[in-house]
Amino acid sequence: MMFQKREDYKIWRKKHNIRLWDIAKYINLSEGTISRWENNMRDIPDWKVELYDKFIKEYETGKVHAK
Repeated sequence: MMFQKREDYKIWRKKHNIRLWDIAKYINLSEGTISRWENNMRDIPDWKVELYDKFIKEYETGKVHAK
């Protein structure tokens, strides 16, 4: 699902009621790091962004659950 902007990840996450903790645990980063990345205050490696994309894909296909 590769979004074009970081803010799109935040919008998707909030729309699906996904906590930062769920994403952080999946991609092995802190909640604060992901929050700062979503708000364009910090960079994370591209391969971690790919893991975020993988989480979204697996969530949407029911392979991973949040909460």
